[in-house]
Amino acid sequence: MPYRKIQPEYKSLADQAMEFEKAVTMPKRIQELEERINGLELSLQIMRNAKEADPVKAYLAPLCSRIAQIEAHLGLERAKTAEPRDLPQIIVPHELRVLRGKFGKCKNRKVEVVQKRWALWKAQYEAGIPMTVIARAWGCDHASICHAKKQGWEPSKQARHNYPTKRKSRKK
Repeated sequence: MPYRKIQPEYKSLADQAMEFEKAVTMPKRIQELEERINGLELSLQIMRNAKEADPVKAYLAPLCSRIAQIEAHLGLERAKTAEPRDLPQIIVPHELRVLRGKFGKCKNRKVEVVQKRWALWKAQYEAGIPMTVIARAWGCDHASICHAKKQGWEPSKQARHNYPTKRKSRKK
């Protein structure tokens, strides 16, 4: 006679636990499956619309709506509506512009040139133009303008490049 598993007439504790788990988790699983089906129906509808209309537009419509949701979530709507600052055009005189020499150092660092350059930077800064915009127009680093401001817009009179170019000969 083949072996037969005999089922007891009473339910064990493990069986009762399995039935309880099925009763609790089944509605959640059914809800998840319904959400998946709704999502698939939506994408099927998009695909049908794509056949009838422009396929690119049908593909981009859900992406654009998702991007709009993200922007709204991040508060970027306010940033879009903010008016851009109207900055005046900066004109840089040719004789005062920053000239790059060897090893990235500035070639025109005479006190007279630096004084005029810093005076223009001061006027532009006080007109409300940001330092980064001034630096970009002049072709230098914004730290140069920060340094000029820190120095009170007055270059020191003892600049290294004001010394005579020829050294005095040593007497023996």
